[in-house]
Amino acid sequence: MFRALVIIAEIIVLLLVLRSPFVQYFFADIHNSLSDWLVEMAQLPDKLELESLQKNVAPHFQAMRPFQKQYLSGVMSSRSSINHFHQLYCISGDKNPFIYGASLRYFCSSIEKTKLLD
Repeated sequence: MFRALVIIAEIIVLLLVLRSPFVQYFFADIHNSLSDWLVEMAQLPDKLELESLQKNVAPHFQAMRPFQKQYLSGVMSSRSSINHFHQLYCISGDKNPFIYGASLRYFCSSIEKTKLLD
């Protein structure tokens, strides 16, 4: 009987400690750090593929004007922007004011060679 009371008292103390603001803050901090780390690990293959795409297309776009290079670096900043660009300008054939003609076709074919498309 005494053993059961001690176990119940330990459970109550444990619940009170776990509900304290400091412990909640500590667990929230651990949760945030761990989730940020997992997000970074999940995005690592995409970042490597984006860097590879940038290295592959950079020599072909050296003659472009600075605003065109800035536009392309914005397009190559994330997987979602690559997918949006590809859908809009490579598949749908919409007119792009920054990149067109052979440069657009080369960029579209470079995108299609990567694993970035959904």
